[in-house]
Amino acid sequence: MNNFTFLNETTLDNKSILSSDTFQQDNVTIPEMVSLSCLFFSIGIVGIIGNTLVVYVVFSDVKMRQSNTNILIVNLALADLSILLFGVPEIAQYMLNRGWLLGPSMCKIQRTVLVTALYSSVMTLMAVCVERYIAIVFPIKAHIMCTRRRTAVVVVIIWITSVILALPTLLFNVVIGFGETQGPVSIKFCVLVFPNDHFKKMYIAFKYTESILFYFIPLVVQIVCYIIIGKHLFVGIKELHGQNLRQSPGNTHSVKCSDTVTARRGVIKMLIVSVVLYFVSYSPHQVLLFYNTFSQQPFHQTWGFLVGVTVLAYLNSAGNPIIYCLFSERYRRKFKAIFICGKTELTANDTMLMQSSGQPTEYTLLYRKSTKRFNNTLK
Repeated sequence: MNNFTFLNETTLDNKSILSSDTFQQDNVTIPEMVSLSCLFFSIGIVGIIGNTLVVYVVFSDVKMRQSNTNILIVNLALADLSILLFGVPEIAQYMLNRGWLLGPSMCKIQRTVLVTALYSSVMTLMAVCVERYIAIVFPIKAHIMCTRRRTAVVVVIIWITSVILALPTLLFNVVIGFGETQGPVSIKFCVLVFPNDHFKKMYIAFKYTESILFYFIPLVVQIVCYIIIGKHLFVGIKELHGQNLRQSPGNTHSVKCSDTVTARRGVIKMLIVSVVLYFVSYSPHQVLLFYNTFSQQPFHQTWGFLVGVTVLAYLNSAGNPIIYCLFSERYRRKFKAIFICGKTELTANDTMLMQSSGQPTEYTLLYRKSTKRFNNTLK
């Protein structure tokens, strides 16, 4: 994907990556630097704390560790945590506005870790999406298809695939200086340069392959699966709402129907927010890739634009724990207990989760509870 880990070479015009006469540093104003630094600091702190808490909450709770969805969420949190931590040197150098300062070895190692974590994060998002689709739309098949063993195998495959696909970064990332034709090298960048690729055909092919695999396909998969899930839940809401209207205001079944309608609406909102965040975080890089490929005139980026787009890409990693966990009542109570150093109390819903047989996913249990409540209203 044309993402923030490749920002140095992808935001520059592909035709002029090695041309020093097209590059010049911007004069950065102090307010601009301070505002963008504060923005990244806020996003980074929220993301690092949020993802760390997700991992701690799941591993500290025996019941939560048995959820297949939570296994994927922990993997997502670890990948996003790696992106945020290893992205600090990247952003720090952008703030200094002096190019790449960490040397050739770190150019390969740091970027490879970032790319591996990013690939893993995107593939885990797709795995969570598919697991939710199966669990909600086909709850009976979920017990066969979404076992803990299979989920663990999926996680292993995700990381192995990520490492393999990140090998070009490890092999071909180099530090290149700009300004040789005008005297001493003024600034250096860590860029991806394929050998004997004078016309950038391999580079462009690699970027578009990356874009298809880690932007367009994940985006389409999420949109299609979540539309089907939303439609499935929305139909249930209409049925439950109709039953709720036929019940008296103080009836127990009416209260249960209202709770189920609220829960399903919450899930639909969560799905919408997750897709929007993914789209907002990574779309600017894709637009820039297409523009620089087909436009006759290169896009003249300013320092503020480059840093802003880079920081924007971190939103997905920082927002994942908020979207995928804070929409869950159990996660909210766990986080609250950590910050106030207290203990959480079990609700009726948690008791139902613990008494359920087997090891179904969290979303299968949500579907079961909704169906059970709906059936109770018909008696």
